[in-house]
Amino acid sequence: MALQEAEALLTRCRTLSQKVGVYAKKLVGESDALAVEVKSLQASIISAKRAAAGRVTDDTELERVLDTLSDASATITGMGPGGDLRRLSNPKHPWLLRVLLGSKVSVVCLRKDQAIGIREEYHAFRSRAVPVMFAVPLMLFIGMRRADAVASGGAGEFTLTPPLMTGMQLYLAWMAYFYLTMALRECVLLVNGSQIRPWWVQHHYWSAGCSLIMLALPVSSPTVYYFSENFMLLSCYQAAVMLVQNRYQRRRMYTRIALGKNSAMDVVSGESSGSRGQLLLLYPLLFVMQLWQFVVGALVAVRTWPALLATEGWLEMERCQSDLRGMRGTFLCGCIYAYLAVMNFINTLATITEKAGGKKRKR
Repeated sequence: MALQEAEALLTRCRTLSQKVGVYAKKLVGESDALAVEVKSLQASIISAKRAAAGRVTDDTELERVLDTLSDASATITGMGPGGDLRRLSNPKHPWLLRVLLGSKVSVVCLRKDQAIGIREEYHAFRSRAVPVMFAVPLMLFIGMRRADAVASGGAGEFTLTPPLMTGMQLYLAWMAYFYLTMALRECVLLVNGSQIRPWWVQHHYWSAGCSLIMLALPVSSPTVYYFSENFMLLSCYQAAVMLVQNRYQRRRMYTRIALGKNSAMDVVSGESSGSRGQLLLLYPLLFVMQLWQFVVGALVAVRTWPALLATEGWLEMERCQSDLRGMRGTFLCGCIYAYLAVMNFINTLATITEKAGGKKRKR
């Protein structure tokens, strides 16, 4: 009796394995066929646009034809019920995915609920990071200012500078993790059809690199200490801006998705859309942060660039009391800060221009 039960279970397992094999082959075959159809439709839309520009002479009719073709293109890129149809055509992985996972690992989600779940987890991770980005640097900044006051007053109290600098290094390590994780999650979202402006992914690369550079600098450097105070205060303001983005823009994004104006995989980012009243609050906050970031980076770079001209420390070890390593590393971080501020400003202006042009076309 026991042998018969074991043989029955073996038969059921083999039958189930055959069913799964047939299902997998069927899924692959249908996916390949749909990918061919998607590529054919994309080519047909491009050809139709070129043909319409040459054959249609009436401007009103040409505009209607181009609008209809734009709607068709938007359906393929994620505005339809099937999501972004291009993900069936083996899209090329972004740089970070190729480096960390390789080019053969697939991160495409064919099920819509799984793809939306990735987007929701992205928003949740972003929201969870805001309290850390505000509370930790605020405590470190207050501690550094207290240490400065104690050191200048010459009192007998402890400055607690060593634990403060250790806390700063731990926070920088967390910042590098945060920006790399954000970039990785956004790369996965891009593959699955999210319309994220490429600069904001690159912004995370630069920010993670800046955090790692600061983490490698000597904590005993006065220049590093000076830059760290400004960095902590700016990080608190950045967290406040992110809080405003998450509160206002996420609601607006869901509304636009429901109205069919955004893809279901679109996410809140540095230039996401909002209503007019929300943007009147958000854009000034963004511009103030970008100006502040540029001023901090430029001032630090101007203050520390003479260290690049010194020959000491390039081919031979520098003296024990020398601050050349801290100054050179801080100069690099200042240049990155200024570059990020300029690029953020340019992309924000480009978004405002695109929105204004879109509203004019609709009118």
